[in-house]
Amino acid sequence: MYTASPVILDYLASKNVSLNDLVVVSPDVGGVARARAFAKKLSDAPLAIVDKRRHGHNIAV
Repeated sequence: MYTASPVILDYLASKNVSLNDLVVVSPDVGGVARARAFAKKLSDAPLAIVDKRRHGHNIAV
C-alpha cells in the first residue's frame, strides 16, 4: 500500500513546523491504526478520532 506519509513528513521538516503545533486526526475508526502509526513518526503527536455516525445507508453526518 502506498501512502503520502513520506511526502508529508518531508514537507513538515522543510517548513520547520513545530511538532507541538500538530495533531493527527483519523476521519473514522477504520483509519485509527494508520493515524496512530503516522503520529508515532511525528514523535508521538497527539491523536484525535472523529466519531462519524450515519443516519442511514451511506449517509454520513
